[in-house]
Amino acid sequence: MELEKFKELHTRFFGRELQEEVLQSEEYEAYEEAIHEDEACYNWATAEKLKRQGFDYKSYCCMMMADKVFESLDEEGEVKYDDPTVVINKWDEGLYGIPVHDGGATMVVINYCPWCGTKLSK
Repeated sequence: MELEKFKELHTRFFGRELQEEVLQSEEYEAYEEAIHEDEACYNWATAEKLKRQGFDYKSYCCMMMADKVFESLDEEGEVKYDDPTVVINKWDEGLYGIPVHDGGATMVVINYCPWCGTKLSK
């Protein structure tokens, strides 16, 4: 999908309660597919979300990493240790890790981004 068309659909669909007939429409299905399958659309939508939240996404190697780190933080910007949906954490020391959901702060330190393969620096 063209990015400009995606932006138009995003304006119409995102953050709104939509009626069932809209959710079943071909346009909405194309929008959903684009956000999940088209990297440019995903990156744009994710950047918009993170900008609204005041999150510094530009310091990350890719939008997926920025988004997953953002999702790992609570409202105060602290790492959520007890949330089983968290797939990656970034600690103040600059370390990245995949949490082991064992009730503690155990993690497997990683040196490369699992999504884009970039070497992670501290």
